[in-house]
Formats: sequence, structure tokens, C-alpha cells
Amino acid sequence: MLDNYKAYIRRCSVTPGGKTTRASDLTARLRATILRGDLKPGQKVNLDRLRDQYGVSLSPLREAVTRLAVDGLVKTQDQRGSTIAPLTLSEINEIGRLRREVDIFALRESMAHGGSDWIEKVRSCAVEFHSISRDETIPHFEEKWSIAHTEFHQALVCGCDMPMLIAFCMNLHDLQDRYRRQLAPSSTSYLNAWRVHAKIASNVLSGNEQAACLALRSHFDTEITALAEQLALAP
Repeated sequence: MLDNYKAYIRRCSVTPGGKTTRASDLTARLRATILRGDLKPGQKVNLDRLRDQYGVSLSPLREAVTRLAVDGLVKTQDQRGSTIAPLTLSEINEIGRLRREVDIFALRESMAHGGSDWIEKVRSCAVEFHSISRDETIPHFEEKWSIAHTEFHQALVCGCDMPMLIAFCMNLHDLQDRYRRQLAPSSTSYLNAWRVHAKIASNVLSGNEQAACLALRSHFDTEITALAEQLALAP
């Protein structure tokens, strides 16, 4: 298993010097584990087992679990400990409604204010995403594809220069990505998925704001509908 947990460290967790705390590292490790489905929805969070697994004390581990509870990936109840958040129809539909608003707004702001550096960031992430999407035989393909997918979506919104908005967009992305990883049919074509994102990138790079936002909204609508249908069929 590829354990590239640093890809899951959010910008807001990084200090001005570019360093992260132990709790931020742990949060990223646990976020990656939950998104991959290594910790299953509804599974109890065993702090002692995780402490042994990561070789850490309970204090930073509890802080990491608390952060993930704020993000919605963990559910915590007084006197009953913590569990991995379940997958529910109401949540995936809410995620979809929110992303149609906040990601679109962030993309509009990015296109208005991101400038040439942002355009180059989108271009670079799109090229990397395309390169990975073309070869499903590479080692750890699913994890590498998911990281490239996340970095592409982060690139779309990071030009808005609003850290709270970016953090909110990326948390919604993570919440949706957990559903995608655990519910997407095995017949999913990653190259076809890339083509959907290529349409978004093409419109962004050409400066066509309306078409870019429509393509992003269509992407959300299609994926959320498919995930909701898969969840409804799940045992």
C-alpha cells in the first residue's frame, strides 16, 4: 500500500516555515486511511491499536481524531468513544448541494483573481492527472490517481486566495471522495473520468468562466447521482 500521507496534509495545517506538527501528520495519516477505506464506515476507532501502529502517544492521536471529527470523517459520542462516520444518502446529497455552490464560487473567484501563477498550477496538475489516468497498470494506481484527482480539484479553487473557503472546498472533496472510493463500480473507466476533468481544465485555461463552471457543476451532478444510486443499492 502506498502511504503517501503527506498528500493529505491541508494547507491550513502547515506553519509559515513549511513544517507540520505531529498532530497534523497523524491527522493526514488517519485521513488517508479513512478515505481509502482501510478504516470502514461505522468501525470503532481503537486508540490503543492506532497508538501502537503509529508509535505515538495518546495526546496527539486524540487531537488528530478530534480534527477529523470536526471535518465529518469521525463521529464522537460522550462516554462511547469514536467511530468512523457512516455513509448516508442524506450526507452525500448534502455534499453535492454544497459543492455546487462553494466550489463554483471558488472557481469563479480563482478565474477572476488567480493570475498567471494559478493558471500554470491548473495546467501542471491537469498534465499530471492525465499522465496517471492513461496507465492503470502502474503500481498503486488507485492511490496515485486519487491523489492526482485531489490535487487537480485543489488547483481549481486555490486561486481564490481565501484560505477558509479553500479548506471548506477540500474538506467537501474528501468527504465525497470517500464515497467514490468505496462505492464506485469496478468497471469505472479512469480515462473517461479524466475526459470529464479535461473539459473543465480546457475551459479554465481558455478563460471561459461560464463553460468552466457549467462543466464543473455537471461533473458534480453526475457523480453525486451515481454515488447516491450505488449507496441505495448497497446491502
